[in-house]
Amino acid sequence: MFKIVTVFLAIILAFPKISYGFDKEEFLRFLINTSYPEVEASAKEEDTTKKDESKKEPEKEEKETMKVEDGDYIKVHIGKENAPKTSNEEESDKVVNSEYKENIRLTDEKPKILIYHTHSCETYNDSPQGNYHSTDREHSVVKVGEVLTDELEKKGFSILHNVTYHDYPEYNGSYTRSLETIKNTLKKHDSIEIAIDLHRDARDLKSEDQLKDERERMTTEINGEKAAKFFFVVGPENPNVEHVRKLANDITNIAKKKYPNLVLPVIEKPYGKFNQYVAKNHLLVEVGSNGTTTEEAQVTAKYLSEILEEYFIEYK
Repeated sequence: MFKIVTVFLAIILAFPKISYGFDKEEFLRFLINTSYPEVEASAKEEDTTKKDESKKEPEKEEKETMKVEDGDYIKVHIGKENAPKTSNEEESDKVVNSEYKENIRLTDEKPKILIYHTHSCETYNDSPQGNYHSTDREHSVVKVGEVLTDELEKKGFSILHNVTYHDYPEYNGSYTRSLETIKNTLKKHDSIEIAIDLHRDARDLKSEDQLKDERERMTTEINGEKAAKFFFVVGPENPNVEHVRKLANDITNIAKKKYPNLVLPVIEKPYGKFNQYVAKNHLLVEVGSNGTTTEEAQVTAKYLSEILEEYFIEYK
């Protein structure tokens, strides 16, 4: 059998032009099956004729290895997709994925953007708990942060989304706790150059009329979708306030050109830093309010990602 294999290889090497007509992977399977009939190739043919796809039962997972006794069998992998993962690849999968581990989702080992929430408990109008401040994650700014992370990742940005609660169980001291989160994150990931503290605005809504007015103030329609409006906040006590102010105004101007009814003017508070001096580029953004719904805020996250992409394109 060894002689047969040798002859085949000699033919291919002697007549390279003829070999162009061969499917090299299929030919390799042929050689292996001919030389070692007891070995099954790991990768199955994908172009096998399917008579009735709807009735086909799901394929059972193939065994990765076969029992080896006295050197009778060898383990073969045909095609890159069937090769076993190295330990480095397995470790990478653990670090970079779509799941949250220890309150963190990391889309790349060297993230450029940090998304976090000083007030993680800020919820929207459709939260069943109804008090606009709870651990109802699915109806909170955290959920909007998840969508923004997904949208920015699709556009080629590397993201670290931190969903740690900084305002629970105690609201006071939220910014002190989120400051520690930012500092610790930057120590571990010095590749981060943009930080986004994602909030939602709050109004005193005690009646249906007030709720109606708030919905009119904070919602708009874009491409047939109901979206919550957003705006940036600037802390005037930051040592880098000029940069923070310019950053917020420049991105607001881009938003006005792309989606003029989606963005509100930048708000500069009378006092406060809001931790905007820590990162190279820091944005405090309010997406919607307690008068809008989670779905409306999620729609906004999609359009906000487009706006941020236009401004931060160099950070991809």
